[in-house]
Amino acid sequence: MKERVRWIFSNCPKDIDAIVVMNGEEPLLDVAFPYVTGTRAGLFEGCLGVITPDGRSVIITSALEETSARGGKAEVLTYSTAQDRRAIATDLLRGFRRIGINGPGIVHTNYLEVQRLAPSAELVDVGEGLEAARMIKDREEVGRIRRACRIASRVADEIPGMLRRGMKEYEAAAELDYRMMRMGASGAAFGTNASFGASSAEPHHGAEDIALREGDTALFDFGCKVEGYCSDITRTFFLGEPEDWQRRMYQVVAEAQRAALGTIRAGANGRDVDAAARAVIDASEFKGLMVHSTGHGLGLSVHDGGRMAPNHDLPLRPGMVLTVEPGVYVRGKGGVRIEDDVLITEEGYEMLTDADRTMRAIP
Repeated sequence: MKERVRWIFSNCPKDIDAIVVMNGEEPLLDVAFPYVTGTRAGLFEGCLGVITPDGRSVIITSALEETSARGGKAEVLTYSTAQDRRAIATDLLRGFRRIGINGPGIVHTNYLEVQRLAPSAELVDVGEGLEAARMIKDREEVGRIRRACRIASRVADEIPGMLRRGMKEYEAAAELDYRMMRMGASGAAFGTNASFGASSAEPHHGAEDIALREGDTALFDFGCKVEGYCSDITRTFFLGEPEDWQRRMYQVVAEAQRAALGTIRAGANGRDVDAAARAVIDASEFKGLMVHSTGHGLGLSVHDGGRMAPNHDLPLRPGMVLTVEPGVYVRGKGGVRIEDDVLITEEGYEMLTDADRTMRAIP
C-alpha cells in the first residue's frame, strides 16, 4: 500500500502534506476511497481516508464498518459518535498546512466538514493527480479487471442462446446481471443496456418494456465488478437474417475497431486511436454517425479517467486499461457498437475481453 500512496503523491503538487478522501451517502461514494485505503467492500458513508507522503494510509470509520475496514490495507481508527469522529480526525490532521481533496468526488457538505476539521489548512483540489495515478494500474488491479473481463466475455458468448422472440429488454438485462453474478461477480458495473430495434440507436439506452422482434438489431452493453474493479463490453446481434444496411453497418464498425486496435501502443496518443476508427466510419455511408469517443479509462469506475477522443490529449502508457468501442447509430432504425477492454503494454496491448466478435444472426 505504501507504494501506491507514494505513487499518488508523485502525481500531485509537491507541497501537499496529506490527502483526505471523504465519502458522502450512497450513491455519492468517491471511488478514490477504496483506492487510497485498499478496501474491497463497505460503503464507509461519512468516513475519511487519509494518506500522507511517507506512505501512511488511515481509515477513520464507524464501528459499523470496522470489519470491512480491517479487510483493507490501511491503519484503522474507529469512532462511535460524530463527536468522537471529529476529535480523531482533528488530531490526525493537526499541523498540516496544505491538504489535498478530490474535487470531483467530494460532496459540498463534506468539503465544509474537512475545513472544520483542519481550520488552519489550505484545501487544494488534487483530483487531476488522483485521476492520473488511478489510470496506471498495478498488478493487483489488473488481476481484478482481468477476472471481471473474463466473466463478462463468457456471458457475452451466451447471449445468442439466451435470446428469444418476444423477450423484453428488461428481461434480457436481468438475465445478463444474474449470469455475471452466478459466475462470481459482485454485481453489475453499471446499468445493463439491452437495446432492441430502434432503441439500439440510443448509445446509453436503459432497458425498457420493449420486445425483441424479427429483424431487430439487439445491442448489449454491460459489465461486472470483481473486488471493486469493472469490465465493460458491448456485442451486437441480429434476430433473423439481417438486411443489407445492417450487414454493412456491422462490417464498418468491425473494421473501425480493427483500425483503432492497430494504432494502440505505448507512446501513441488516444486521439490518434480515435482518428483511426473515425476515418473508417467517415469514409463509409455512415459518415458522422459515430457520436461518442472511441474509448475511455476503466477501473474502479466504468469511466475511470481519460478518453480517446478527437480533442483529448491522452498519451498511452503501459498499465492503462481502456475500452475500444466504435459505433454507428441510425436514428429510428438501429445501431451497432463493438466494445472491448485492453491493457496497454510495452509491446502494444493485451486484449482483456475475448468474446466472439463475429457478426451473428439469431435464427
